[in-house]
Amino acid sequence: MGLINLEPTLHAGEQVRWRRPAALSLEQRLITGTLYLTSEAVLFMPNRLNRRRDMVSTRLPFGSLKAVDTVAAQLALAAKRAGAGRRRLRVSTSSGAHLFVINHPEQVAGELRAALREWIEPA
Repeated sequence: MGLINLEPTLHAGEQVRWRRPAALSLEQRLITGTLYLTSEAVLFMPNRLNRRRDMVSTRLPFGSLKAVDTVAAQLALAAKRAGAGRRRLRVSTSSGAHLFVINHPEQVAGELRAALREWIEPA
């Protein structure tokens, strides 16, 4: 894909539906990279610079997803470091919630919910 962003490793038959620049919002910082929607999961791939700090990709299989919504922005100054100054996308799984700073989070949440419905109820 490029010098900074890496392609994700996909399972056999898995297809990428879309990819968008995003950042994983941790408690004290952001990890920049790319958010992918595939036919099986939501993937976050940190860019090469973040991978050098031992940050690994995050794979959230559709079967583990509990809810997809957005979180309102926080106005605290300390929250800006973790991207909380913006509305964020929240992907909740059985093991916890993952927050992403992404453009148009409401639209992305709708697309993820639609993909999840398709996966649960195949046509």
